[in-house]
Amino acid sequence: MKNTFITLLYFLSLAFCQDKVATSAANFLGIPMGSKAIALGGSFCSIESDASSIYYNPGAISGSKNNQFTVNNTDWFLDSKIIFIAGTYKINNKITLGSYVTNLNYGKEEITDFYNQDGTGTYWSANDIAAGIAMSFNLTNNFSIGATLKYITQRIHNEKASSIATDIGLLFSSDEKKFNMGFSISNFGLNMMLEGKDLYQKIDLDPESDGNNETIVAKIKTEDWPLPLFLRIGMSKTYDINTLISAMYTNDFIIPSDDAEIFSNGLELTINKIFAIRFGFTSTLNDYNDECFSTGFGVNLFLGKNPIRIDYTYQDKNLLGQISSVGISFGF
Repeated sequence: MKNTFITLLYFLSLAFCQDKVATSAANFLGIPMGSKAIALGGSFCSIESDASSIYYNPGAISGSKNNQFTVNNTDWFLDSKIIFIAGTYKINNKITLGSYVTNLNYGKEEITDFYNQDGTGTYWSANDIAAGIAMSFNLTNNFSIGATLKYITQRIHNEKASSIATDIGLLFSSDEKKFNMGFSISNFGLNMMLEGKDLYQKIDLDPESDGNNETIVAKIKTEDWPLPLFLRIGMSKTYDINTLISAMYTNDFIIPSDDAEIFSNGLELTINKIFAIRFGFTSTLNDYNDECFSTGFGVNLFLGKNPIRIDYTYQDKNLLGQISSVGISFGF
């Protein structure tokens, strides 16, 4: 089993090794989701104790001890916002269902043209949405597998593109040593192509001649683009420093089909199982010094007998600027 797993990783990594920078649609699928995950630099492929794990590795959600629900808001760049909602439901000790939805809203802006430099009085807007449902199985006490089926759509003004895709994930968990290893492949799906009424334009086939039909309707041709594939390999290890403090180190190696490889690391210190401090570092292995740091905290509370966790994250994206994220999670 171990040799088969290593061989599979090797051949899949070869499939992702071609340089295809900026050659995909739905690039928002590569944005880390969930305040806790962002604080850990997006290294979340081997984490099983959070509903947002469904976004990184559907095989990990069956490892949670209870049902979970999380809502996260991220202030993204240029006044855009990301809402991420995820939940898991345990059918029994072996099967867990999950779902999530993420919405990247770019806001709106007044339309201008050549004759109306100060605005036409109408506005354009854009947003990206991905929604998925997942199922995860515990194959043994240590191995679990899961898959997600999701719908993806992008809209800019009157044009829209959509697709369906699937994610597959595996998780190995060793309870005795508190060591996890995760593996996932995301966004196997159909290509996306923009369609909409603005692509239909009136043209004059022969502007030099009079008397011909000047109102022939033509359609601007758009190309279809593949979804960005992500191969994630992650490991995490928890250490008990003393009876009150524990530390978890996690790292992911991510191979996207449309960019350079990404190496992310995270560290979480938990005090008395109530307060957590998190740090993360992400580096894209290219020539543009594309590195970012993140930090955040989480507070575990109780509403009656049900646990509640509040998370906050601040991330410095270096060349792009700073972002912040707030999340609240419920267990029931």
